[in-house]
Amino acid sequence: MSESNEASRLDKLAFELEKAKIAEQNARDHRLAIEQQLSEVVGVKEEGSHTLKGAYYKVTTSAGFTRTLDARKWEQVKGRVSPTIAAKIVRAKLEIDSRQLKSLQGFDPASYNIVAEAITTKPKKVAVKFERLEDK
Repeated sequence: MSESNEASRLDKLAFELEKAKIAEQNARDHRLAIEQQLSEVVGVKEEGSHTLKGAYYKVTTSAGFTRTLDARKWEQVKGRVSPTIAAKIVRAKLEIDSRQLKSLQGFDPASYNIVAEAITTKPKKVAVKFERLEDK
């Protein structure tokens, strides 16, 4: 395929992607507006779910809070409650440091192979980014 044809195909596909993303955003905005109206009709509990039935639909609203922990503050206050309570309320989350893992793979393949036995690796969805260039 010639460079000109490739550029033309790229521009056509990027334009189609741009239109699709705009349509997707418009559909999302429309959905959110309808969800807001339904929330007003059904009602919303501060935390938990609330259901209302119509003749053809049952709609449930759910609300709650996202709670995050300030690790420094936790270190300061956790000694003021029993260790049993502290252990039940705050749990440790094991995570992989991907940068260190990749470094280990090149630096110490034998250790990497041992660690890799405990890791499940799945491919991510391919991301496609586009940017509209100004008309020339």
